[in-house]
Amino acid sequence: MIIRPAETTDIPALCRLEEECFSEPWSARGFAEFFENDCARCFAADEDGEVCGYVGFHLILGDAEITNLAVTAAKRRMGIAGALMEAVFATDGVSRVLLDVRESNRPARAFYEKYGFKIDGIRRGFYAKPREDAVLMSRDIKDN
Repeated sequence: MIIRPAETTDIPALCRLEEECFSEPWSARGFAEFFENDCARCFAADEDGEVCGYVGFHLILGDAEITNLAVTAAKRRMGIAGALMEAVFATDGVSRVLLDVRESNRPARAFYEKYGFKIDGIRRGFYAKPREDAVLMSRDIKDN
């Protein structure tokens, strides 16, 4: 498995991951618009030519705000999400990483805490389908 920059040719695979992993998946058009944004970055986990995970984020003034992190169910708990997070941490210019996560998503919250994220606050009613609060988390990055 390799971590590489995602490309627009990966959009169909990214959409499949979104459909599998999220109740409000991004569309192909949403990804196309994301890739057109100069602040957008995306890494794909590629295993034998198949995208099995990805992380997308916006990099603005040193802050990497994660928009999406997804790994196909068959490949979870194999270090892929961690490798994707490490790619974000190692990105030139990143001094802090920000994200939000559903309050009920305890496995994801535990994962982020394992990678040094701290809770900054709660955004009430942020998610729809179902309506739910978001837990805001961040991690400072040293030596970047």
